[in-house]
Amino acid sequence: MKNVLHAFVGAAVLAGAALSALFASGCEDANSYSISVSPNYAKIKPGQSVTLTASGWDNYTWSIDGSAAHLSATTGKSVVVTAESGTGSNAVVNVVATAVGSGSSSGSGTNSVSSAGYTAKAKIVVE
Repeated sequence: MKNVLHAFVGAAVLAGAALSALFASGCEDANSYSISVSPNYAKIKPGQSVTLTASGWDNYTWSIDGSAAHLSATTGKSVVVTAESGTGSNAVVNVVATAVGSGSSSGSGTNSVSSAGYTAKAKIVVE
């Protein structure tokens, strides 16, 4: 019985490995996609601007938290962040690029996948 059990477990492991290989070769793992924003950190003075550029996906929306700066646009691969005049020192603004729609991630060919959950952030300090 012991040898039969080992043979069964061994066959199950081999079958599981073959099944895993089939799924791995036929599907792209959604967790392998990533996007980034460059630069992801900047210090600017009131009235100054910095251009942020997203990469790793096809289309983006941009959002900002806080009132110490404003965005030049809410869509596109690049956006200009301008610090508001009269902002207190060391105000922190987080800018978020969110991948939208279906598209392809850099380096992964033309796989059509949903963009759900793909975000990247940049931290802007207004001095």
